[in-house]
Amino acid sequence: MTLPFYGFLIFLAAFMGGMLPLWVNSKNENHLKLFISFGAGLLLSMAFLHMIPEAFKLIPRYFGIWLLTGFCLLLFLERFIMVHACEEHGCHYHTVGIAAFVGLAIHGVIEGFALASSQLIAHLGPLVLLAIVSHKAPAGIALTSILKMAHKKPRQIVQFVIGVSLSGPLGILLAYWILKTEQYSSTAGILLSISAGTFLYIGACDLLPELHRTDGEKVKRLIAFCIGIIVSIISGFLVD
Repeated sequence: MTLPFYGFLIFLAAFMGGMLPLWVNSKNENHLKLFISFGAGLLLSMAFLHMIPEAFKLIPRYFGIWLLTGFCLLLFLERFIMVHACEEHGCHYHTVGIAAFVGLAIHGVIEGFALASSQLIAHLGPLVLLAIVSHKAPAGIALTSILKMAHKKPRQIVQFVIGVSLSGPLGILLAYWILKTEQYSSTAGILLSISAGTFLYIGACDLLPELHRTDGEKVKRLIAFCIGIIVSIISGFLVD
């Protein structure tokens, strides 16, 4: 029941985030940025402290190759093929709405993939879930904001939001199927390595830049980032 429940939670977070701009006319972006900063600290520390060491134990000779593969996968998708929703404020919204949707959908599949892979480490699942949820809602808000500025109809926006929301559970199903049909040790190491690489990319390239904003919230964001790291460290001690 754990993975179906996780799938439901990330679906709910993405759906509620995507629907929020349709329900209200304004949002407190400062609070959202704090959650994003927290997610950056949690994602990076989980990759460095938990996922990479475990992957090294499973596939010591090849974990680095798959780690780099996961990192480059998102790099190529977001920078050269898809449009990332967080970058489109100030752009021509009529041309980026669909691309933003596709980019976030692929992102969601990869995140679901990582969440399912995290079940290979007993204590990591809830932390990965928390990290994903912490930026899932803001990503949904960004997508819907773009679609609204592109003058999409509410029914169309809801369809896009549902599509992105379902991408996470789809990634979970994909990872679950792979783990059930392939050799456990090497497959688990590969999945963990790829997931760690995607976490490094999301944390460092998508979320961490929020700490560099030159406004009055930067200290709060740094604290939120550090709290994410501390949560990850404490979780490691609890299971030792």
